[in-house]
Amino acid sequence: MKAMNILVMGAGAVGSAVGGFLGRGGHRVSLVGRDPHMAAIRERGLRIEGIWGEHLIRGLRVFTSVQEVPREHFDLVLVTTKSYDTGDAAREILPLLLEDSLVISLQNGLGNVETISQIVGDQRAVGGRLIFGIEVPEAGRVEITVYADKVMLGSPSHKVDFGRLEAIAAAFTGAGIPTQATMEIGQFIWGKVFYNCCLNPLSALLEVTYGELSEHSQTRQIMTSVMEEIFAVAGAKGVSLAWRSPLEYQEVLFGRLIPDTYAHHASMLQDVMRGNRTEIDALNGAIAKMGRETGIPTPVNLMLTQLIEVKEQIGKGRVLETPGGQPNRPSAGTA
Repeated sequence: MKAMNILVMGAGAVGSAVGGFLGRGGHRVSLVGRDPHMAAIRERGLRIEGIWGEHLIRGLRVFTSVQEVPREHFDLVLVTTKSYDTGDAAREILPLLLEDSLVISLQNGLGNVETISQIVGDQRAVGGRLIFGIEVPEAGRVEITVYADKVMLGSPSHKVDFGRLEAIAAAFTGAGIPTQATMEIGQFIWGKVFYNCCLNPLSALLEVTYGELSEHSQTRQIMTSVMEEIFAVAGAKGVSLAWRSPLEYQEVLFGRLIPDTYAHHASMLQDVMRGNRTEIDALNGAIAKMGRETGIPTPVNLMLTQLIEVKEQIGKGRVLETPGGQPNRPSAGTA
């Protein structure tokens, strides 16, 4: 596949890592993110470290707003913003899209690709499932900390040519990001929701790694209850899942996914400690909302949602108490 012109919207941990590898792979990459991270990349290049090796990537174009981006044809736009910013991001990029441009959501939670589809059209919207851990220990540097599975790309509406998705997946893989196209992207997005809903709020509330959560019978039982509620809600909504029962998913979560991402702290923990809004509304909160709509009880997902909302408020207080208002933890992401 020829080199692509790619725009990354929301170049924090995930967007910087994915965009950086694609730039290293020979594609023309523009990052839209916040200073001081963008300023550091502009001045010194993007340094990627961790389990995928050490790389210094130069030549990335960096911007702090869409308004600064040249009005040119982008083959791909990667949306890596927080879920609550998806609609704004899609509207901002709309003037940059041509008919054959594709917009790929590489985000956490439910509803992102649907929101993008409503704004840019089904024929341009692609869902993505990304399940590896990335941190930003300092401006201009990202670290790949854990890896659970390859990136999956697919068109929920099946209105994007599958051969093109396969070519994009091959380009991602060639750049160092293992990726595969699928006709069942909904199953993978829901699978990531299972993973995030079980792990993120508990990691944020208890301030521990994913691996530590699996070591205690109490947290394992909470996670089991979370997945049982999600299965019930998905069944009521007519969602096709990759597993036949909660027990089958437990074997995957406890037997493979958590061991593969044992040392990772949830990005939700970083958000609450920095006083930032979390994505809980697109995760456990979305499950609780669907439960209300379908008459399915979701007490555990609802309680985790409420506890995270309180933790957000506590985190804001901590940031206010920090001298100079500077957060004292690095940002992180698992999209």
